[in-house]
Amino acid sequence: MSCLTGHRRTNQRPSYHYTFFSEIIHNPIRCAPCTPEKLSQCPAVAPGCAEVLREPGCGCCLACALKAGELCGIYTAPCGSGLRCTPRPGDLRPLHSLTRGQAVCSESSEPEQTPEPQTQDQGEPEAGMENTATVSDPGSSHYLPGHSKPFDPRAAADAQESMKAKLTTIRKKMVEQGPCHIELQRALEKIAKSQQKLGDKLTRFYLPNCDKHGLYKAKQCESSLDGQRGRCWCVSTWNGKRILGSTDLPGDAECP
Repeated sequence: MSCLTGHRRTNQRPSYHYTFFSEIIHNPIRCAPCTPEKLSQCPAVAPGCAEVLREPGCGCCLACALKAGELCGIYTAPCGSGLRCTPRPGDLRPLHSLTRGQAVCSESSEPEQTPEPQTQDQGEPEAGMENTATVSDPGSSHYLPGHSKPFDPRAAADAQESMKAKLTTIRKKMVEQGPCHIELQRALEKIAKSQQKLGDKLTRFYLPNCDKHGLYKAKQCESSLDGQRGRCWCVSTWNGKRILGSTDLPGDAECP
């Protein structure tokens, strides 16, 4: 099941990027807006709550943050500050645990990264340097501004060919990964285009649920940007086609 998770700021709606496919689409998939109608349906936060946060993902309501050691998931209240909702160590079905609220709030092991200070002239030519390469004498190597080593055009050409070969290998590997990954790539491209046209009206879409071999997982589900669960169904793991005669899965049911 494809999931949309993230941290929410009080004054800004978050954007969600699919990191693995960041080179395929440049526009993030955005959550549906929190309309007054949605906000009016939010339950009241229990009195005496130590920390109040917005729901994770695309939820609009406020909720009492969970404490360390409490069970959590994609559709539960968020973990408190400094905590992350993660499957238990050794969990054989981590995604299942996250979608069923059986993961645990634990301290985040990732240190906060501080951006390095950038100087004004970073990336700019040094004072007194020309933007073009200069030639010391006919037939010699070129020198680039800010570099003491000579620039060899032949070496640059070889590096460019090497880069092309690597990109070709990456594309070929993506194709060889399986039909589900190919459909996932196309789906992401389609969603990006649809959201440009529909904007906030696009609240539900389908992203194939793939295994590590690029085949389809038996259970497929809709993804949503309105904080609600999408419908789920069972498919053939080879071609992703819905099982003939099957109906939508109720609740947390699994495919046989």
